Order: sequence, then structure tokens, then C-alpha cells
Amino acid sequence: MKFLQSVLVTLLFFISVSSAQADSPYELAQRYGCMACHSAKEELIGPSFKAIADKYRSDSGAKNKLITKLKTGGSGVWGVKVQPAYRDEIKNQQHYNVLVDWVLSQ
Repeated sequence: MKFLQSVLVTLLFFISVSSAQADSPYELAQRYGCMACHSAKEELIGPSFKAIADKYRSDSGAKNKLITKLKTGGSGVWGVKVQPAYRDEIKNQQHYNVLVDWVLSQ
């Protein structure tokens, strides 16, 4: 019986991990509202993801800077436009990595 329980717990763990990773970066960007202000190649309210990637391409600390910007918000980098904080919306810390890696790959 204990063996069966441990197998079920293990299966449930892998199912939950795989479903948490099933979201594409684009789906995460839609879920968290990034697409309301940004698009892949054109400026909307905020800069395009391509413009962000271009700006930070040679910056070795860009990933950490952008994760911090998502968590705490800020302004001044792209003029007076404000990046809201997503600390309360994004509970899964891995989602920050996925989103920033995706933006930097544009």
C-alpha cells in the first residue's frame, strides 16, 4: 500500500510540474497582461519586446535587471512610461525567468 501511495504522489508531482511548465512564454505574457502594453515588434504603450531585447542585448546583467523591473515596477528607462509591479500577480518565480528569457530572445 505504501508503495502505491508513493507512486501516486510521484505521479501527481510530475503532472503538476509538467502542467506548470506547459504555458508558452507568449501565453504567460497574455495571462499577466504584458500584451496590453507591449507587442513583439511594435511600440504600443510600452516598447516592443524586440526594442527591449535590442537595448539589453550586450548587458550581461540584463536578465536580473528585467526580473527586478517586473517585480518592483519602475519608470524612466523608456521615458515617462511606467512599468507596473507584478510581484503580487506572478506567484511562480520560474515565470519571471521564462518571460524575461523570451523577451531577450526577440
